[in-house]
Parts: sequence; C-alpha cells; structure tokens
Amino acid sequence: MRVKLLVAGIICLFISATSQAEYDASNLKKLFTNKNQRSQIDATRSGNGSPAALQQTNQVNLSGYVTRSDGKSVVWLNNKNTLDSSRIGDVQVHKKTIGKNKEVTISVDGKTARLKPGESWSKETGKTTDTD
Repeated sequence: MRVKLLVAGIICLFISATSQAEYDASNLKKLFTNKNQRSQIDATRSGNGSPAALQQTNQVNLSGYVTRSDGKSVVWLNNKNTLDSSRIGDVQVHKKTIGKNKEVTISVDGKTARLKPGESWSKETGKTTDTD
C-alpha cells in the first residue's frame, strides 16, 4: 500500500514539475493593480501606510445598517461596508451606537455626527441633509 502511495506521489510531483516548466510569467497581464498600487495596499494593511494615503472624506452618505440578533452589525457608508473594520477610509463608525434611536454615530477628523439611513453629512459645514 505504501509503495502505491509513494508511486502516486512521485507521479504527481513529476506532472506538476512539467507544468511549471511551461509557465512563463512574462505572458501574464496585470490583475487590478500595478506594482506601486500593490505596495501601497500592502503598506496600508500592515499599518505602515502614510496618513496622507488615507482618502480624506468631506461627505458621508449613510445608505443603511443591519443589526443582527447575534450582536454583530454592518453599516454602509459611501458605498462601502463595515464587515471587516469599523473604519471606512478616515471615517470611524461607533459600533456600540449602531441602531440606537435608528441612527449611526460616526467620527471624521475629531468631528462627530449621528446619521439615519438616507442622510448625508458634510464635514465642512457640519450639516446633515437627506440624500436624493
């Protein structure tokens, strides 16, 4: 039985080695990003990205939120969601306030606002308006 497994493993290695020999990296096209964009994404993910690399948000549009029975919530701001993080660019979503009084509390550059779904907030004016 061991001999059969050993032979099967050697055959698999041989097949994969021959397919690797035919591989030419120069034939590949870029997928979504160039080298500089990829390094910026990697730096941001590792926490080494520069603060200037963060997109400066002047207008925040709250599309909606979902409060789940298990306590996890998701907010949609500026066509992005908080599934992976409570930050979207330079906008901080205060997770503990999601759904209280049917609002979501956000902070941008030390300024705080409470928005209901369908509302927009301007950082410059500090005013909240209904989204068209």
